Amino acid sequence: MSRGITVKTALCLIPPENVWDQIQSIRSIHDKAYPRWMPHINLIYPFIPESEFANMKIKLDSVFNSEEPFEIEFDQSSFQYFTQKRGECTFHLRPKQTENVIELYKKIEKVLPNYLLKDRPFEAHLTLGQTTTSRISDIFIEMKAKWKTITFTVDRICMISRENDPNDLFSIKNQVLLGESMEEDHDNTCHSNDVCSKPTILPSLSTKNYLCIIPPFEFSSHLLHLFEGTSFRPWKPFRIVLGECEESNSVNLQIETITKFTLNFGPRSICFNYSNSQLFLKPTDIDSLERFNINNDNNFDGRLILGELDKNDLTEVANRFTDTWKYDTNEFQIDQVHIIDSNDRFQNTFKLKTQCFS
Repeated sequence: MSRGITVKTALCLIPPENVWDQIQSIRSIHDKAYPRWMPHINLIYPFIPESEFANMKIKLDSVFNSEEPFEIEFDQSSFQYFTQKRGECTFHLRPKQTENVIELYKKIEKVLPNYLLKDRPFEAHLTLGQTTTSRISDIFIEMKAKWKTITFTVDRICMISRENDPNDLFSIKNQVLLGESMEEDHDNTCHSNDVCSKPTILPSLSTKNYLCIIPPFEFSSHLLHLFEGTSFRPWKPFRIVLGECEESNSVNLQIETITKFTLNFGPRSICFNYSNSQLFLKPTDIDSLERFNINNDNNFDGRLILGELDKNDLTEVANRFTDTWKYDTNEFQIDQVHIIDSNDRFQNTFKLKTQCFS
């Protein structure tokens, strides 16, 4: 394997979010990596540092832009598992037809032979969780009884990273599109009365930046367990949006004198917006947060946005939050703030001052 690789990045296939519900409902209960990883099929892991993604994209584009997209199907026969030490096992979904994924992997192997693990053969799989071999049969019976077949199109290879994420969570940083050059060639063939133009494969990305507070991983992980088995769709990461900002230097000047502080949430902090199904927590005291209200927004309330939830699950989630509420798990120290763009990419981080006592 090549040097200069890291376990904080991966090259993988990611199903579209509209097929995540069944997968995430299982992973939220059984997969210890649920908070950190999105549903994925790894192609190369570990992978190159995030700083090398742009050059890697150029290299992979030249090979895979001409490859046709293909479909993956997960049905009841897709439930499989790997045995491990001490009677443990990892269970997963294996594509019903693996030929296309294997063919894709073989082409990656030719392009990047020095980045692949040589100690085991490639087996396309999407991890669902961990258990013991004594329990796996019962778990599969229960899951297969509820499972509805998932089919989706693989039209891109994703480069994901957690290198610069303060909560150590993976997010998509770059993509290699399949079939892009073929689509362009087809679209650029003019017919009578047609206006030829290069197609837009992806929508243009907004460049708005927001000053945000991101809770620590332990705090977020504790909250995620409250939503197991519900319709909850999390924002990644959870965040307090302090305001829209344009210039990092001006933001730094505004907050450079602010010291670290602790933010608390009470047993009745959980709130729900019925108009947009947004679930959030309201701090017990926002005086410290008001110093970050850079846009002087009169409606600023310091809410920690968690995600979206179907209103039918609201009572259950609220009861879980109240029943499990403790001081030590419902507060966290704020020692830094971040600038995140509207595509969830971290642009900058500012450390807060340490309180000095004379």
